[in-house]
Amino acid sequence: MKRYLFTPGPVPTSRGVSLAEAGELIAHRGADFSELFLRIEKKLSLLLRSSGRTVIFPSSGTGALESLAANFTGPGVRVLSVSCGIFGDRFREIADLHGASITGVDVPPGEGVTPQIVAEAIVANSGTDVLLLTHNETSTGVLNPIEEIVSALPKWKKPLVLVDGVSSVGAMPCYPEEWGVDGLATASQKGLLTPPGLGLVWLSERAWERAAGKKCGSYYFDLVRQKKDLYKDAPENPYTPPVSLYYALDAALDTVTADGWFATRRRAADTFVAGAEALGFKPLVADKKFRSAGVSALSLPNGDISDVTKSLRAMGLEPAGGQGALRGKIMRIAHYHDVSWPEISLMLGALYAALGSARRGSGNFIEAAFDVWEGLAK
Repeated sequence: MKRYLFTPGPVPTSRGVSLAEAGELIAHRGADFSELFLRIEKKLSLLLRSSGRTVIFPSSGTGALESLAANFTGPGVRVLSVSCGIFGDRFREIADLHGASITGVDVPPGEGVTPQIVAEAIVANSGTDVLLLTHNETSTGVLNPIEEIVSALPKWKKPLVLVDGVSSVGAMPCYPEEWGVDGLATASQKGLLTPPGLGLVWLSERAWERAAGKKCGSYYFDLVRQKKDLYKDAPENPYTPPVSLYYALDAALDTVTADGWFATRRRAADTFVAGAEALGFKPLVADKKFRSAGVSALSLPNGDISDVTKSLRAMGLEPAGGQGALRGKIMRIAHYHDVSWPEISLMLGALYAALGSARRGSGNFIEAAFDVWEGLAK
């Protein structure tokens, strides 16, 4: 039975990406690899609208977050962590393990982080050195307005702003240099449409200066060590890179940097949610302005969605369940890859079947979804 992957990472890869990954291996200390490296860097600069290069680690997204924590937190560093879900909590935990002094601000699951919440927390903690934020909270489907949040920070003492962009980069606009972000972590297996195994870190000039003046708590994730090789005329990695994944990332970046890609992701997410609501599902994120274009979280009025999730898996469709306190209460459907009307219809039809005798809403769920699909195309 063919299986359809709708998890928010790893996500399905295109045939072109899979073929690129199968390319012949090359020496990672040679001119061919440096050429590949530079090609990827140019595409990443286009995607992020940045002037600097991006560090690429052989790691998961958590490794990229670990790198930010290892280089910019530690004993004596005062960190304000604003979290709205499991992955915001993880970023906080990583900084805590590095010995930082943590002040936590928590937003209820399904709610977004507003500029006012962060600005007030910074004023109340005026000695904050580092601010931790999550751009797209995968566990709840919340997209936080990072540009607005950073813009609202008090100008008299702006902390170093470190952002978890693991599940946003590639699927929705994320422009750290323009937005005033200092450190951005992301990974290959979500919005970048590449198999797992690459963690990426972008830094502002202010962050590079800060890193140069601080001893890193990690050898492997030392960004200053990375920079020595990153800015060579023929750049390379200080450690052995997964060359095949570089081939795959190079190919995938052609898709995510194409005109209209972000708009199509938003269109797919909004269309799917409209159809799901017509079936009787309730989006966890009530406020539309905080809804992610990469993943949607749904619940049912009776509070238990586990039977629907099991039914979908039996039909060959693989969604993601809830995490932590939301386990069994929500189901998450991803829209990272090239989801279009056929895939949306497939998932909505499967949801209708999975509800069985407990079907809710009208039979016009496809019509409701199609109205949104057509409306957003205009």
